[in-house]
Amino acid sequence: MSIVGWIVVALLFVLILWLGFALIALIRTQAGLRARIEDLEALIAPVRLAGGLPVGRSAPDWDIATSDGGSLAAASLAGTRHVLLFADTSCAACDDVVPAAIEAAADGTLPPVVVIAREGDAPLPTSWVGPWTGVEHGDEASGAFEVEVSPHLFVIDEGGAIVAQGGAATLADVEALVREARGIQVLPEVDDG
Repeated sequence: MSIVGWIVVALLFVLILWLGFALIALIRTQAGLRARIEDLEALIAPVRLAGGLPVGRSAPDWDIATSDGGSLAAASLAGTRHVLLFADTSCAACDDVVPAAIEAAADGTLPPVVVIAREGDAPLPTSWVGPWTGVEHGDEASGAFEVEVSPHLFVIDEGGAIVAQGGAATLADVEALVREARGIQVLPEVDDG
């Protein structure tokens, strides 16, 4: 073999060796990213699953006092798919989620959103005021829905059944739960007693 042949073989050997090391580095990076993603998912999952009546149950009746001095009840949304969004005025995540959800419902990207503010001392922020926003009486609504964290939402279908539920730290969480509700088949309600 000529000297040019040996140089070509040596260059090919170096190229293959370099590609091997590059592949090993890529595999290590991917494994590190996968571990980070799993850690983030583990942190997020408890927020989405904490408390609330389970999917498949009939939504309890509720009644809230609206900001204009009137009232709004579950019966006024009978036969329509809608979202119940429970929020606290002292909750930082609620300050982001509630106005974004109201705006998305007004734009038609979400079904109608009913904001049920949990009773507290603080008045409703002006950014929370929407066509279906009010304050519950005591903890009647949040107690009936077994809400433990805020913001917490329920997607109610046209038949009055809960088709998705969970905590929502961002508008993306709200949108994900609404998308999830589209694929839910509601099972008959089981008597716990």
